[in-house]
Amino acid sequence: MDKNNNLPIADDQQEQQLPVGDTQPFGQTGGEDRTIAFQAGQTAYDLADDILAEEAPAGWEEETVAVQVTEPEPDDGQPEEEQPSAEELPEQEAMPPVRPRNPFKRVPKRVYHRGRLFSLAYVLITVTLCIFGSVMFLRVFNDVLAFITENRAITVTIDENDTTDDVAAKLKEAGLIKYDWLFSYVAKFEDVVGPYEAGEHTLNDNMNYMQLLNEIEKKEAVRQTVQVTFIEGLDINEVAELLEENGVCDADEFIEEVRSGSDYGFDFESEISQSSNIFYPLEGYLFPDTYEFYTNSTPADVIVKMMRNFQNKIDTVQQLMTEMGLTQHQTITLASIIQAEASGDPENMKLVSSVYWNRLNDAENYPMLQSDPTRDYANSVILMSGSNSSNQRKASLYNTYECTGLPAGPICNPGMDAIMAALQPESTAYYYFCSNTRTGEFYYAETLQAHEQNVDQID
Repeated sequence: MDKNNNLPIADDQQEQQLPVGDTQPFGQTGGEDRTIAFQAGQTAYDLADDILAEEAPAGWEEETVAVQVTEPEPDDGQPEEEQPSAEELPEQEAMPPVRPRNPFKRVPKRVYHRGRLFSLAYVLITVTLCIFGSVMFLRVFNDVLAFITENRAITVTIDENDTTDDVAAKLKEAGLIKYDWLFSYVAKFEDVVGPYEAGEHTLNDNMNYMQLLNEIEKKEAVRQTVQVTFIEGLDINEVAELLEENGVCDADEFIEEVRSGSDYGFDFESEISQSSNIFYPLEGYLFPDTYEFYTNSTPADVIVKMMRNFQNKIDTVQQLMTEMGLTQHQTITLASIIQAEASGDPENMKLVSSVYWNRLNDAENYPMLQSDPTRDYANSVILMSGSNSSNQRKASLYNTYECTGLPAGPICNPGMDAIMAALQPESTAYYYFCSNTRTGEFYYAETLQAHEQNVDQID
């Protein structure tokens, strides 16, 4: 056999190959070869352990050790029979050479993929920042353009010498904008930096930055004022026509503002009926009086001024409404009927009120109020705006010849005399009344027969 490269194959051992070289051994400076003898049954791995067991001096460098292997003598003293080489073995019996284990190679420790954790954290932080940035962008974008806002009318007072920053601060305090610094920047960018129109301005949440600036910007021409008197008993359509005739605002725009459902910030608004059966939500709440308006005003300015007057008046009768067991909506609805029936006559208003109170308190025998003005309102106001199914249904709920009890809502804007008559009716036994339109005289009756006689007398 080849004694330089092959070891005898034992019964339970595989062939091992050892590195052979001429480098110097550990701690040797000469060129002598180091000889290590195998003991019986010793393997190449045992030999490597023996080599590693020797203590290496400091600063040693890894060297390859030349090893000369001396085979042990057979126990029986007989020469060992020469074993055939791998090349001489039959093809089916030849065994592949075994690659020796490098005794100097370290086994790597388990490596945890910390890079994945950092990558995941980076992704989460990036996504969070993107979401936060998107939300902030949408909030700022919405504040500038007012896409998604409430429908609230808010009054802001601008002083004569207010700067852009002063105005921005007031608008923010009023809840019209969220970012006063951004409003100031837009105003400067658009070159709308004052002077601003001093006085009260009725603005709305749904106005964008440019609309707000246009409303408060000082107009070059001097604005004229005009006085308009609204008599008791006018309905919304008549109020709109009167405003347009005096150059205050456009009638159609006024009607549109009335129907917008805006919140104008008054306490009594919470008691206005929000029922879908109401035709004009603000009918009855635009208090009749003489007002001074700017020409070319906004409808919101007009409504706020009239509703502020109503708030002052209704506050004085809160206790009476509680004593009579009426809500604000019921009070104004009944007062509007009394106003339409006996306008301008406080004494007859209280008698007319007693007729309706008697019917309301005896609904079993008198389920309907049967007021002519309610029928006129249903026909001339509601149905005249369109005879679709929705208006037909509302008209029947306003017509007290068809509905029971009070109508769905007020039919005009009553004055203070009518409101007081609704809350302080005369004590009578009347269930009927009629009037002579030529003379203005009223006739009252306790029974239907007496009422018919009164009607015949008028005719």
